[in-house]
Amino acid sequence: MSQENVEVLYRWYEAIRGNDAEACVRYSQADAEIVSYLMGVEGTVYWGHSGVRRYVDDVFSIFPNWHPEIVSAADYGDVVIAEIRMAGSGASSGLEIEQTTWQLTRFRDGKMAGFTAYGTRAAALEAAGLHE
Repeated sequence: MSQENVEVLYRWYEAIRGNDAEACVRYSQADAEIVSYLMGVEGTVYWGHSGVRRYVDDVFSIFPNWHPEIVSAADYGDVVIAEIRMAGSGASSGLEIEQTTWQLTRFRDGKMAGFTAYGTRAAALEAAGLHE
């Protein structure tokens, strides 16, 4: 099942790059929890399908040309640790950002149950109870 989870993660990111919240919802559990590195600065946590929709809306309202890419992804059963490179320009400031994060994504029954982003791979692995 774990390789299937990696494939679901790639499809989820393909959908979000296209600003397709409904496709993201289809790949997510009804009780999904998203803790974004970008949006987490404000302490925002997104819950459920409505949270997935709001996450997509929030990201694109702040960064209209937001473009996240999976650099690498490693499966650990029901958990995938992925290196994500993000780039975009602020809607109001025009400030360009480029950032790399490490995302711990949990899966249940072939759908994303939630993800939390971290600044380092070590932090993501530790949060998952895994080691290098």
